[in-house]
Amino acid sequence: MGNPLVSDRWLGDDCAMEPTSHILLIAGSAEAHDIAAEIAQTSQRMQAILRAPERSFGPLAVPSQIWQPASVDEMKLFLIRHGITAICDAGHGFDSDVSNFASTAAAGLGLAYCRVLRPVWSVDPPAIRAASVHAAAGLILPGARVFAATGRGTLSQYEPFIGEKLYLRQNSPNARTVLPGFVEPVFGTPPYTCEQEMTLFKELAIDTMICRNVGGGPSRPKLDAALEMGLRTIVIARPTPPPDACLLETAREAVNWLGTL
Repeated sequence: MGNPLVSDRWLGDDCAMEPTSHILLIAGSAEAHDIAAEIAQTSQRMQAILRAPERSFGPLAVPSQIWQPASVDEMKLFLIRHGITAICDAGHGFDSDVSNFASTAAAGLGLAYCRVLRPVWSVDPPAIRAASVHAAAGLILPGARVFAATGRGTLSQYEPFIGEKLYLRQNSPNARTVLPGFVEPVFGTPPYTCEQEMTLFKELAIDTMICRNVGGGPSRPKLDAALEMGLRTIVIARPTPPPDACLLETAREAVNWLGTL
């Protein structure tokens, strides 16, 4: 199920105090790190799963491993094997597949589940709304110079590409796969200011900016910069959360919810 990361404490180690619950934290957001740091100071036992190694936030404060379920049944088996009593889902806002698996599995096993999602940005004209990366790619005009902040895993959804060039934001030059010929990586370490984003867009002669509506302040400067410069701006809507899920907006709300278990 992947190798344990960033912690010398194995999942089966004894705790100084008997834990009141065994929480699975689905990580992938800044909020997940704040939640882990808080829970690590309590008697509650927590372990985390991540879809992929993170480069932006640093190590989690609880034992963690790279793993993702391929189905609801696989998620259920993981929960049973690890004795999980509750799930705090603070995964990336666009990891809806993992969220849906976890929510359905939790309901089937009678476990508590909450989804932590920061409020999305309000998107008004002239920004264009798109339902998916594939839909956004279909709105690219011939010869466009596009800046995309949608992640390396979305590149196949841009093909066939009719623009001139697609500049893809990446945090690290450690490429795992070869990029398509129409893509050029742009490396940098967040957070970025609006001024930095405007400078970058001017240097690259960008005329179209595509991003996902992840919400939150630190990720918004690219949107503000594109709108201020009058770029053609396409914002991809966040997937709807699992139906009937307990929805929380902040790490503090999640920690308080976990304290009631």
